[in-house]
Amino acid sequence: MAGGERLRIGIAGCGMAARIHLDRLLALPEVTVVGCADSERARAEALAGRASEGQGAGVPAFEDHRDLLREGKPDALCIFTPHLWHYRAAMDALQAGCHVFIEKPLSTNPQEAADIVGLARGRGLKAAVGHQYRLRPSLAAARQLIRDGAIGPLRLVTATMALPWVAATRAEAENSWRFDPKVSGGGVLPDAGDHLLDALLWTTGQAAVEVCAIQGKLDPGFDVVTAAAIRLEGGTPASLAVSGITPGFLFELNFLGDQGRIRATERAVEREHATGGALESIAVPEPSQSIDGNFVAAVLRGEPLCCPAEEALDTVRLIEAVGRSAATNQLVRVA
Repeated sequence: MAGGERLRIGIAGCGMAARIHLDRLLALPEVTVVGCADSERARAEALAGRASEGQGAGVPAFEDHRDLLREGKPDALCIFTPHLWHYRAAMDALQAGCHVFIEKPLSTNPQEAADIVGLARGRGLKAAVGHQYRLRPSLAAARQLIRDGAIGPLRLVTATMALPWVAATRAEAENSWRFDPKVSGGGVLPDAGDHLLDALLWTTGQAAVEVCAIQGKLDPGFDVVTAAAIRLEGGTPASLAVSGITPGFLFELNFLGDQGRIRATERAVEREHATGGALESIAVPEPSQSIDGNFVAAVLRGEPLCCPAEEALDTVRLIEAVGRSAATNQLVRVA
């Protein structure tokens, strides 16, 4: 798009995630929100009202994202619907010539995710996925240290996440968890667990090739605890542990190499040399860009996307393989 041009954005799915992202979008001077769509019209009208107040101009509400695409004519569609609906909204938007931002995961199965990637590439459009942990300076620093060989060849990676499970009803759970009754009979990971898997693949720079997983579930099939052993394409083994029933929050990756160890959390990164001694803290700045700002900058100015859809495809494949392994009690190849 030409310099100085404004980006016309439509929003599909008007729940809690949309409200958070909307506030970030309204803070960007080059953005105009041109419509909000949700199958529950009251939610669409509530978010449209919020957007209208932020912009000082009326924003229409729609019950169907296709009406928004046809009447609002956005340049880009931001998709915050329940996960099972990501695919249809993304494909409709790309067919209409719109760039897309998709709240993670990209889709709920690898074939749908590949379809989105292929259509975006064929149309020359941006397709971004909301794996915003990639913008954490601590994880970026860990990734660079690994690339620079700071701890030698990777020998083991551990990835751990713990968070409260707050979905009180099936309806809430289906909106806030990755729930697909067609895949492995139920959900795969607590919602934020998608971020941990993406961070694992992104920081190491390696896709997963095999996984063996077990899960503990609650009725009607929502998984609340997942443990998995993963082999990365470089041969490095990794362990995954995700709990959705703890009172606190933990997000941590440990990278062990011949020459030391790196520990990364949401906000900090530390390094331990092979000679021993205490972990050395490495100073990192505060995050300088939101995932929404990154998407807008990519569309308007051609800046690199934080998480392009083709990279998120590897995460979708791993999520599906974790669920398939847990359901069959077998070692599974990542498709």
